[in-house]
Amino acid sequence: MTREELLKSLSDAKDLHFANNRRIHSIVRNRAFIHRPPVADVSQCQFDKWLRSDSIIEKVVGSIFYGDLLTLHNKWHNVYLNIYYSFFENQKLTELLEKIDQSEKEKEIEKLTEKMSKIKFKLTPLDEEKIKTLLSDLEKISNQIKSTIESCERKINATSSSLFDKPK
Repeated sequence: MTREELLKSLSDAKDLHFANNRRIHSIVRNRAFIHRPPVADVSQCQFDKWLRSDSIIEKVVGSIFYGDLLTLHNKWHNVYLNIYYSFFENQKLTELLEKIDQSEKEKEIEKLTEKMSKIKFKLTPLDEEKIKTLLSDLEKISNQIKSTIESCERKINATSSSLFDKPK
């Protein structure tokens, strides 16, 4: 992997992570699944898959930054799981997501996604407080992830080019 490819993949992973945050906030704000919720299982998450996809990532950014990213990402998923199982888990939603995943027809996926957006959930005042706290925790962890990624970017830029593949 070249330096540029690694920087690009890191940037893409960061964008993906923050897109998941925006989706969660949007679902909570609208009390409806206008977006598909991010995957709950950390091992199915694209960020985690990227992080474990190539040994060059750990080699270049170093075991401390790499370990921090793994730890923070797992911590983020633990908070998200609390949100998911407390507020998002819903039999109708689960069935629709399975149908969407199994469908290969674009029109059918669009119809199912539209149905998904009609699934609403309610929050009691106590739930409101709990979810605000959890969302705040997600934000704090995401900011730590962002800071660690920025440190990784600086480290990648400062690393000797001999560790990278030559650009083609």
